[in-house]
Amino acid sequence: MITCDNEIAILMATYNGEKYLAEQIDSLLGQTCQAWHLYIHDDGSKDNTDHIIQGYVEKHPDKVTQLVYPAQGGACRNFLSMVEKVDAPYYMFCDQDDVWMSDKIELTLQEMKRQEASHPQKPVVVHTDLHIVDEHLTITYDSMWRHCGLHPQYIKTLDDAGGHTSIATGCTMLFNQQAKDCCSFSAAKAIMHDCWVCLCALKQGGIVYGINKQLVLYRQHGSNCLGAGATKASDVNIKYRILNFNKVYKSNRNYYVMLRSLGYGSIFKYIYNKVRYKQRKRRGFY
Repeated sequence: MITCDNEIAILMATYNGEKYLAEQIDSLLGQTCQAWHLYIHDDGSKDNTDHIIQGYVEKHPDKVTQLVYPAQGGACRNFLSMVEKVDAPYYMFCDQDDVWMSDKIELTLQEMKRQEASHPQKPVVVHTDLHIVDEHLTITYDSMWRHCGLHPQYIKTLDDAGGHTSIATGCTMLFNQQAKDCCSFSAAKAIMHDCWVCLCALKQGGIVYGINKQLVLYRQHGSNCLGAGATKASDVNIKYRILNFNKVYKSNRNYYVMLRSLGYGSIFKYIYNKVRYKQRKRRGFY
């Protein structure tokens, strides 16, 4: 276990990320809040990623550390393995190909402190909205939340989490030590690191709070591990579900299996909470 000397451990999982990696790390170095240390674990890249990482380690040894251990075989396991290996008061996930707005860490940490003051000793996850951009950082959708139909104000309990298969985007998240302590990092049913941390926190009565600000340029370039999706939430109607039945079924099946591994309950409960979530969106209240 590595103890982080800074308040926040930023965890970056890389794989064949040479094209955009330097731009992302530079956006971290330009943050208004510098109370962080970046830990990078590469998952077996075949390109120039490792050389780029080494360059930053040598130039900024006080800010960047490379974690060296075997490849984990995918983003979910890679990110969760790093949480196990680093000890810090707070954690952030960082993708290899985005750009963070300069005040992202500062604003998210401020909100974390407010939430912890209101909910002492509880697991807390704070996350934000994103701009969806193309490979040249041109904004294609101003709000990821609106594009995906995500309404964080309606997800306050584990039951609520059944309403939408996305809770928070990993690269926007900041979570505290209590949230880390909730998680089983060897969980076979975890499909992605971000939703797993959120679900584990909610299971223990924790807080998942969304800041309605776009603090990340979420780059879509065709090689994303899990991107924003080309279909807007408003276009996901009955016709879409019929034409894409296998895709919709698989997504919901995998998400429900993950929920069930945390003691969520029956498939009927899952369906009920999806309907309830949609009704609350239409009516505009919790």
